[in-house]
Amino acid sequence: MNRVGSHLPHRTVAVIACGVIGLAIVGLIVGVNNGVPRHDDEPAATALLDEATADGLSSDVQRVDHAANTPRPASSLVASHTETVIPAASYAEMRRLETGPTSQWKPSLEQLHLESDFQRCITCHNPHTAEITPNPTDKLRSLATRASRRAFNGAPPVIPHAIEQTNDAACYACHGHGAKIGERVANRMSHGFLVNCLQCHGAPPPTPFADVNTAVSSSFVGLPAPVSAPRAFPDAPPVVPHSTWMREQCLSCHGGAWPGLEVTHRWRANCQQCHALSASSEQGVTVDSSINRHSLAVGK
Repeated sequence: MNRVGSHLPHRTVAVIACGVIGLAIVGLIVGVNNGVPRHDDEPAATALLDEATADGLSSDVQRVDHAANTPRPASSLVASHTETVIPAASYAEMRRLETGPTSQWKPSLEQLHLESDFQRCITCHNPHTAEITPNPTDKLRSLATRASRRAFNGAPPVIPHAIEQTNDAACYACHGHGAKIGERVANRMSHGFLVNCLQCHGAPPPTPFADVNTAVSSSFVGLPAPVSAPRAFPDAPPVVPHSTWMREQCLSCHGGAWPGLEVTHRWRANCQQCHALSASSEQGVTVDSSINRHSLAVGK
C-alpha cells in the first residue's frame, strides 16, 4: 500500500503536465488560425462597432450596413480622429499579403511590352543622343599615342602618369569604370578585374631616371597596329581587326576616351552581334578558299 501511495503524486503530476501541454497546443492552433478577428464573417462585429461609437473613441470606424445586410470590413479601434488605422491581418494571411513599398505597383504584361518597344525605338531614334562623327586626323593621332605606350601591338600599355600608390585599389578607383580628372581621361579597363596591376603594366621610372634611355636592342617585330578593318561588303559592319583577348570591354577604347576611335552607337551593348571576329587575330585556323578541298584531303 505504501508503494502504491508513493507513486500517486508522480502520476498526478504527469496527468497535470499532459493537460497543460494539451491546452498549450490547442491554444497555439486556435491563435494561429484566429489570431485576429475577421469582422467580415463574425456577427460580433456589429456589437463591437456599437460599443466603440458609444464610447466616443472614433467616428471613422466602419459600420455594418444593416439596411443592405452586407457586412463590411471594420477597422481597429483608434484613440484619435487623425490617426490612420491599417486593418490587421491574421497570421495565416500575412505571407500572402503585399505590404512592401512596391505593393501598389501592378505591372501587366502589356505595359512591359510597351516599355520594351520604347527602349528598342530610342536605341536609334533617341533625340537626346548627339550625332557622333569620328575625325580621321584624331584617329591617327590617337593610334600614335597608343603605340608609344606599348612595346608592340597588343602588349599591355605602360602607366603614362606618375603614381603614388601601387595597390590595386588605387588603380581601380579611376580605371574600374572610367573617369575624367581635369584634362586627363582614365579609360575603363578593357578586361576584368585582376590583382597586381604592375605585373603587366610597367610603372614610370623615378624622376632622376626619367631621361635615361632604357631601350633594349631586339630583333623582335610585332604585328602592326590596324588602322581600319575589312568589311564583307560596302556599308557592312567591319570585322574586329584585333584580338579580343584581354579586350572584352570594347567601350574602353571605342567609348569616347580616344578621339577618332569612338563609335557612333555606343549604347548598343552586344558588339559581336554585328561585328564578327577575325580568325587570324584570334589565332584560329584559316583556310584559303582557292585550295582544292579534295587535294587538301588526300595530301596533295
